[in-house]
Amino acid sequence: MLDERDLRAVREIAEEVTTNVVVRLMPDIVAKVTTRIIDERVPEIIDERVPKIIDERVPKIIDRLVPGMIKKSVHDSEVMLLDEMERFDKKNERKFAEIQKDQRELKELYRMIKNEQETITMMLKQLQDHEVRITRLETQTA
Repeated sequence: MLDERDLRAVREIAEEVTTNVVVRLMPDIVAKVTTRIIDERVPEIIDERVPKIIDERVPKIIDRLVPGMIKKSVHDSEVMLLDEMERFDKKNERKFAEIQKDQRELKELYRMIKNEQETITMMLKQLQDHEVRITRLETQTA
């Protein structure tokens, strides 16, 4: 269905789209993760441990969540692109089938015209032969 070049192009487009999405979403992700950590883990009284907790845990959480999000985004993009390519492929197959049908009809017409042309050529040759014979007979009888 799709050759290696098409799959490579789809993969590159999906990676580019996903990278752009992740770059745009990264500040939001960091803010949400940081807010969640602060809300859930930080004691009521903020002390000197808060920056240390944030510095230690946020990168680990980001490292754990972002690859999954990227894979899901790439997968969703690939599925969308493959569906679109499949739809386009089906549309082109229908057009190609119509063209083949038209081509078959044209071949039939060509064969018919060719046969008619050959028949006309043979009849003209016979007519010329008859004219030659009639001319000879006229000269013999005269």
